[in-house]
Amino acid sequence: MEAPFDSTTWDGISGPIYAGYGSVEGLWLLLVLAMVIVAIVFGWRHEDHAYKATKRKS
Repeated sequence: MEAPFDSTTWDGISGPIYAGYGSVEGLWLLLVLAMVIVAIVFGWRHEDHAYKATKRKS
Protein backbone atom coordinates (compact mmCIF):
# COMPACT_ATOMS: atom_id res chain seq x y z
CA MET A 1 0.00 0.00 0.00
CA GLU A 2 1.53 3.28 -1.10
CA ALA A 3 1.12 6.63 0.63
CA PRO A 4 -0.23 9.49 -1.51
CA PHE A 5 2.78 11.69 -0.64
CA ASP A 6 6.57 11.54 -0.74
CA SER A 7 7.82 12.18 2.78
CA THR A 8 9.84 10.23 5.33
CA THR A 9 8.21 11.87 8.38
CA TRP A 10 4.77 13.10 9.41
CA ASP A 11 6.05 16.69 9.77
CA GLY A 12 4.11 19.04 7.52
CA ILE A 13 1.46 16.50 6.54
CA SER A 14 -2.04 17.64 7.45
CA GLY A 15 -5.60 16.89 6.53
CA PRO A 16 -7.33 13.58 5.97
CA ILE A 17 -5.25 10.76 4.52
CA TYR A 18 -6.90 7.87 2.75
CA ALA A 19 -5.20 4.65 3.82
CA GLY A 20 -6.46 2.63 0.86
CA TYR A 21 -4.69 4.72 -1.77
CA GLY A 22 -3.23 2.53 -4.49
CA SER A 23 -4.68 -0.72 -3.14
CA VAL A 24 -6.91 -3.25 -4.83
CA GLU A 25 -10.01 -2.32 -2.89
CA GLY A 26 -12.26 -3.27 -5.81
CA LEU A 27 -11.17 -6.88 -5.36
CA TRP A 28 -11.91 -6.71 -1.62
CA LEU A 29 -15.31 -5.15 -2.31
CA LEU A 30 -16.24 -7.97 -4.68
CA LEU A 31 -14.99 -10.56 -2.18
CA VAL A 32 -17.06 -9.07 0.63
CA LEU A 33 -20.16 -8.82 -1.56
CA ALA A 34 -19.77 -12.47 -2.54
CA MET A 35 -19.46 -13.44 1.12
CA VAL A 36 -22.64 -11.48 1.95
CA ILE A 37 -24.53 -13.25 -0.84
CA VAL A 38 -23.28 -16.65 0.36
CA ALA A 39 -24.35 -15.82 3.93
CA ILE A 40 -27.82 -14.77 2.74
CA VAL A 41 -28.26 -17.93 0.65
CA PHE A 42 -27.11 -20.27 3.45
CA GLY A 43 -29.23 -18.39 6.00
CA TRP A 44 -32.28 -18.59 3.77
CA ARG A 45 -31.75 -22.32 3.20
CA HIS A 46 -31.38 -22.95 6.93
CA GLU A 47 -34.48 -20.94 7.80
CA ASP A 48 -36.48 -22.69 5.07
CA HIS A 49 -35.36 -26.08 6.39
CA ALA A 50 -36.16 -25.11 10.00
CA TYR A 51 -39.59 -23.77 9.02
CA LYS A 52 -40.46 -26.94 7.13
CA ALA A 53 -39.28 -29.09 10.06
CA THR A 54 -41.60 -27.33 12.51
CA LYS A 55 -44.48 -27.35 10.06
CA ARG A 56 -44.34 -31.15 9.73
CA LYS A 57 -44.47 -31.68 13.50
CA SER A 58 -47.72 -29.71 13.87
